[in-house]
Amino acid sequence: MGPAPDGIPAFIHPDLFPYGNIADGDPDAIAAAEQWLRESGCTHARGPLGPSTWHAYRAVVESDGRRPFLGETTFSPEAWLARGYTPCAHYASALAANQAQAESAQARSDTLLRAGWRVEPLTAHSSFEDALSCFHRISTAAFTNAFAYTPLSPKDFHAMYAPIQPLVDPRMVLTAYAPNGEAAGFCFTIPDRLNPDLGAFIIKTLAVDPAHRSEGIGSWLVGSSHGVAHDLGWTAGGIHALMWTDSHSRNISKHAGHIFRRYALFEKDLTCPT
Repeated sequence: MGPAPDGIPAFIHPDLFPYGNIADGDPDAIAAAEQWLRESGCTHARGPLGPSTWHAYRAVVESDGRRPFLGETTFSPEAWLARGYTPCAHYASALAANQAQAESAQARSDTLLRAGWRVEPLTAHSSFEDALSCFHRISTAAFTNAFAYTPLSPKDFHAMYAPIQPLVDPRMVLTAYAPNGEAAGFCFTIPDRLNPDLGAFIIKTLAVDPAHRSEGIGSWLVGSSHGVAHDLGWTAGGIHALMWTDSHSRNISKHAGHIFRRYALFEKDLTCPT
């Protein structure tokens, strides 16, 4: 199966077939995409979703009015609802206080440090490219069970993160190292430079190798990130961004974070008459 014709915002990944993806668009564009997916053998469509979940996806379904943060999707659900789509996965963004998150991870931090674990900034890697290779390895292992996940090649992963490098403060990108020196998890955070007056930072990606998931590495990384960001002047807290509400990452902030935005991914059965 080849790519959709120009102007049709539809995508088929072989790992998800017979489900197809439709990027954000108006009802007419969505209708054309549905038709192409049907003709290609798909039984269901999901949207707004581009080539994969590594790209912009999800629609905003609830908000407290806070301004969009850097990198946040702002798609509307209206076109999808008009075409008969219903939610198939839910997500949220929450603002968590620095002190609360740092304190919640303190006991775990002390235990891990005594066991020989350590958290290091981006400069512990030999280069930004080296860090991305490490992060790709961990992300690929960590996100396998995420909803509608498909793997991304190292080349595409590097291409996606490379433009972010000028926005990065190396002190705010943390890697957790096991006692044997192996990188076991990372927390990629950036300041919300779209709204610097609000004084918050963004946890863009948190990933822990599944072999270490039950050891509290994610909570430790998040707590450490909040502490570092606070010391650097981002005192309004951290945005735990675009979390799948069925994922482990949601548990890390559920006791300390205030949800200010909710999102949904929508799905439609293409075999049913419209």
